Amino acid sequence: MRLGLIERINRTSLPLTKVTFGFIARDYIRINLSDNAIKPKASTTRYTEGLIINKHLLPRWDEVLVSDMKTLAIEEWLNSVSVDTLGEKGQEWDSLTKWRRVMSDILLPAQKHDLIPESFNPMLKVNVTASSLGYMPIILLPNQTFVMLNALPLLQQTMVVLDAATGIRYSEIAGLLWKDVDWEDKCIYIERRWIRGNVHKPKTPASKAAVAMSDVLAAYLLAWRKETMYGKDTDWIFASSRTKGKTPRVGNMLVRSYLYPVAVKAGVLTTTNIKVMRTIKKKGKKVKAEVEVPIYFDKKGKRVKRFGFHQFRHSLSSFLTTKKKVDPKTAQTALRQSDARFTLDKYTQPDKDELLAAQNLMLDAIFKTVPQAVQ
Repeated sequence: MRLGLIERINRTSLPLTKVTFGFIARDYIRINLSDNAIKPKASTTRYTEGLIINKHLLPRWDEVLVSDMKTLAIEEWLNSVSVDTLGEKGQEWDSLTKWRRVMSDILLPAQKHDLIPESFNPMLKVNVTASSLGYMPIILLPNQTFVMLNALPLLQQTMVVLDAATGIRYSEIAGLLWKDVDWEDKCIYIERRWIRGNVHKPKTPASKAAVAMSDVLAAYLLAWRKETMYGKDTDWIFASSRTKGKTPRVGNMLVRSYLYPVAVKAGVLTTTNIKVMRTIKKKGKKVKAEVEVPIYFDKKGKRVKRFGFHQFRHSLSSFLTTKKKVDPKTAQTALRQSDARFTLDKYTQPDKDELLAAQNLMLDAIFKTVPQAVQ
């Protein structure tokens, strides 16, 4: 039987005045991040929250009494580990926003069990920069995608065409089996996701919708099926050769080894090398050595830390709604999202040509009564 906070405190004879953040955090992991939780969270959420708690929150707040946790001290700590203070070694504010949310969630059970007053939650007043405001995805133009495509081997070409045309998530790409492709009805069924070595259900009910498969996309898939060693209906479409087809290929390796370099060729990114200390194997032993690694920048010179297959999803949404004037509902359906407003707000960016055209409409209206007013 699962024990709650009060039962554990009674069992261990821990005075209520001695309840530490670490005690409550571990109870949160045991109850809220388990498979047996009343309302189980997605495995990806459990993994992320567990990582935040164990790697970041407990090292700082483990032994601190909950009653001694003050808003200002928490804000100062978050700022001290941010990019604003530590530069490249610091945490992005989008990550710190998640830390704040997890800390708040941890304190809620303590309030429910009267370990702390209902009115006491120092996290409610902690001011952290909103995560979504700072992140602007890089939108890939069709001609840039074409250059990237032609610089890739067939396997990666097929992945890019699939993602650029359908906007499906990489976890869904990795989770595809050949039997999911309906060649007659020209569609691909999304039955599962592959995340961190495990099979998961589609992200949302809307995500279960089949995606259309054009003749061009079908041609790429057929070409790849002829080349791959794993072309049976029950095989992964993008099976890993390292695991002899037992698992799909790892996304972050594909991004680093292929997408970043071809993005440079397409003029989307620029790159330079820096020297860092890494643990490497030398003559069978692990030693620390200085190695060169590439880092990447966008056209404005800002370092790029988030770039991958998801860019094609954002790019598809922007292309359909701003360039081709597709109805927002159609764009939402193409991306298999639940709300058209979310598609427009989070996945669509204004197109520069469209903004210039809109600006010229206004200027034309202003100056049309004064011929040749602007020389």
